[in-house]
Amino acid sequence: MIGMHFTSPEPNDPVGDVTHVRLWDCGVTWKDIHTAPGSFNWARMDSLMDQYKGKHITYVIAATPRWAAKDPNAPHAAPWLGAGSNSLPGDLDASWKPFVANLSQRYKGRINAYEVWNEPALADFMYPYDDKNRNLLAKMTKDASRIIKGNDPKALIGAASVLPRDSSGGMKRSSRMFTAYAKQGKNWGGIDFVACHIYPEPGKGFNRFKALFNEVKSSMKEHGCPVTKIWVTEAAYGLLAKDPIPDAKAEQLVKDTYEFIKKKNLYWYAWNRAADLGGFSISHGSAGWNAIKKYGK
Repeated sequence: MIGMHFTSPEPNDPVGDVTHVRLWDCGVTWKDIHTAPGSFNWARMDSLMDQYKGKHITYVIAATPRWAAKDPNAPHAAPWLGAGSNSLPGDLDASWKPFVANLSQRYKGRINAYEVWNEPALADFMYPYDDKNRNLLAKMTKDASRIIKGNDPKALIGAASVLPRDSSGGMKRSSRMFTAYAKQGKNWGGIDFVACHIYPEPGKGFNRFKALFNEVKSSMKEHGCPVTKIWVTEAAYGLLAKDPIPDAKAEQLVKDTYEFIKKKNLYWYAWNRAADLGGFSISHGSAGWNAIKKYGK
């Protein structure tokens, strides 16, 4: 598979070469669509769904609309998402459940998987990261699974993305979500896979990628996770590195990664973002993109 994030979709994106697309930070978050109670703006989502027709689509349900936020002034929110987006909702019946229901009804058979929340261990996306909020997010995941599978039984449900990298607290921090999911009963509230984001530190390569992946796997086992599927829903090398990764090394990194991952879902982050993310370049003509096309199929 070739999984990709297109964070600023353009007409010349190589959509024809990819098989899987993850929709997250491209203007279609919960807050972008659910503009007010009972009001939804589906225009951009419809456009992207048409653009990616025939692809396996994973959609991330996250970023609370400010009107729905329990704390509309929660600190540390990601600037590009805005105030309130990292607060969980205050009234699930008036906000969360209607959005999930409308979303899964509208795109039944077109969205293949739903990842319920993005990186809750980071204050940018969920604040505070305490037992109360973790338990609430686990309940929201259970509610989402019930609603989505009621509308679209074939759709898959993913637990919120965990972060094994040390700078994000590692699995010691992220696995606290596993404890919350376990309280939701059978199948941890109805999940089908665990999502993780793997970004080896600048200067570190595939062996670090492998070690981080295995940390997620070990933590799942330790916590009695009822599923074994791990999806790497964001991945890259040299994140925020000052120097670009040499072409030969980029190709080898991609080759080693695909040989290790095999048929597991893997989404590269992100198309044409080397200018601000650094390190690993994925764009037309880059060694990284050529290697992804070569080894991903």
